Amino acid sequence: MKNTLLTILVVLSSISFSWATDFCSRTQADILSVLESPMARIAFKNEGGLFNGGVCWWHSRLQRSSVYLSRFAPEKPKPSAEAAKNILLALRKMSQTVTIPGYSDFISFTKDHQGIAQQILNDWQTYDGVFNSEWRRGISGRSTLPAADLEKQMRAVFEFTKTSPVPVWIMAQMKGITSHAFLVVDMVQTGAGYDMKVIDSNVPGKTRRIQYRVGQTTVTVIGSDYAFIPYVGFQNDFRLITSAIKGACRSVLSTVMDEFPEIQDGDIEYPAVQRQFPQ
Repeated sequence: MKNTLLTILVVLSSISFSWATDFCSRTQADILSVLESPMARIAFKNEGGLFNGGVCWWHSRLQRSSVYLSRFAPEKPKPSAEAAKNILLALRKMSQTVTIPGYSDFISFTKDHQGIAQQILNDWQTYDGVFNSEWRRGISGRSTLPAADLEKQMRAVFEFTKTSPVPVWIMAQMKGITSHAFLVVDMVQTGAGYDMKVIDSNVPGKTRRIQYRVGQTTVTVIGSDYAFIPYVGFQNDFRLITSAIKGACRSVLSTVMDEFPEIQDGDIEYPAVQRQFPQ
């Protein structure tokens, strides 16, 4: 009996270790592969928020957090509403990795718990606006730039995509006080400028394309009427994500975040010192 029990414990231990190793030994290429899958996306588009103006910034941040911090256990019973809320709150706080039982992908989980997820996004927006003065971020950029300045800004965004974990969060500053957000999944330099692949919370199931050509004074999304200037932000989220992953992967020598030992601040970070925008 003791030998049988010992065998069972060894098997269970090896399964648990293998699961942890798979999660903890991921690379940025693995993360990029997950990001490309519609099954890893939030099931519902950007909506709700203050005055029903949307929660795009926080929708994008939750999307990014979920890719790094979630693992799935479809063989287990589905979570209760309260348990689902706690999972989503942990992803919002980026304080720990989570196991989502009863599901094999994030789109199914957020589809079943859309109401809870939306309320968390609404509350997150309100909290950031009241206690973190994030509204300042939304009015800190320019909606157009002289061509030479925009070329420099696009070069800076490109450098972030190469020296930061993926995806990079960018604020899209539009005319007036309107701003949107995208997650930059990939960005390549071309002979004429840059091509970008982004996740847009307004159409979360698709990967959209942004095309910039030297000489432009704004950036546009192919197939839309977005015209904006991009600014990198919320880089501190990666510091939180790094801490959470390392806390869960202490026994693993390498983690997905070790490829970027130093996370650089973005253009617009509070309360960190900001870069000076071109005037």
